[in-house]
Amino acid sequence: MKGLVIDTTLKRSYVAAFDGEREAVCYLDPSVSTQSGLIPACKKALATLELKQNDLDGIAAVVGPGSFTGIRIGVTFANAMAFALSLPRFSLTAFDVMRAVRPNVGCYAIDAGHDSCYAAILTSGVLVLENLDMTDLPGDHLFQQNIGDELPFGALSVARKAFEERAFSACAPQMETTYLKPLYMRKSQAERMKEQNK
Repeated sequence: MKGLVIDTTLKRSYVAAFDGEREAVCYLDPSVSTQSGLIPACKKALATLELKQNDLDGIAAVVGPGSFTGIRIGVTFANAMAFALSLPRFSLTAFDVMRAVRPNVGCYAIDAGHDSCYAAILTSGVLVLENLDMTDLPGDHLFQQNIGDELPFGALSVARKAFEERAFSACAPQMETTYLKPLYMRKSQAERMKEQNK
């Protein structure tokens, strides 16, 4: 299995590639915009593994939650690339990635600003998504920023499993989708301001 993973939901966006067990992670150049940094990062990640775009079996993207602008850019880019290459798309959430890195945590949290967070609480083996005030977080929680360096490897792990599920499962894989959609857990600031002004 050969694949590409795109994550632009974080301040430190990255592209990761894998070919079987071999993997490469390339962070976007922070001196350029996300949209300008994606193509060079993809090329570098693939070149590190001596892969070409046509070698890929699919493209995965972390669809959120996270930066609104980052999500839109990454999801749009992944959709366009998958469409151009006729490749399947795989949708990963930031919480899937965090859980792959640290599987035995009761709550995964992402700072959403304004003393609130996006949270995924493990309930009966399933992640239940919620918007919470920081004061309402359960005691057993893990913040995304505390495992930042590990996230690309968690994303590679989740993507690899999704690709394998597609290859070997007789039923429809859970993470495969025909069109990647952003995971926004709350309205944008512009939408909230518009509602306040009505």
